[in-house]
Amino acid sequence: MAASFRMSLLLALALLCPPWFQETGAFPRIPLSRLFSDAMLRAHQLHHLGFDTYHEFKLELLHICLLLIQSWLEPMQLLGSVFANSQLHNVLSTDVYEYLKDLEEGIQTLMERLEDGSPRTGEIFTQTYSKFDRNSQSDDPLLNNYMMLFCFRKDMNKVETFLHVVQCRSVEGSCGL
Repeated sequence: MAASFRMSLLLALALLCPPWFQETGAFPRIPLSRLFSDAMLRAHQLHHLGFDTYHEFKLELLHICLLLIQSWLEPMQLLGSVFANSQLHNVLSTDVYEYLKDLEEGIQTLMERLEDGSPRTGEIFTQTYSKFDRNSQSDDPLLNNYMMLFCFRKDMNKVETFLHVVQCRSVEGSCGL
């Protein structure tokens, strides 16, 4: 705070007493062209910093999407076996897993395109879900895994939202703004 006060005081003195400073030579006159040149250089540097940060943000959103998708691959395979005797079996056994694999591949392609062709080497979340009761014949596994399906739905909503944000920022005219 003291430094900003000193700068404010120095600025006030410079504005109120310009003849005195010019006579004593305290502040050499800097040509206006150089001031503009320096300001333009700083603005250019800040623009590039902002652009790089913006680009990294898009890649980070895609990376989060990819990790979410990859973290659900194994659980969806296991849920297919948990729900083998229910009406959900047809949907969970093949469609969801295949959609996840397709989405994983699509996100990897998007990341490569945004990174100018360099593949991203990221860690894959692998989790074990040994708590699933695949041998039970009652409806208990259905109730026990309800929360997991709820979390899956929420995560896929996040993936959809993140992809929409990246699309809006990457493809001109793709958002209704």
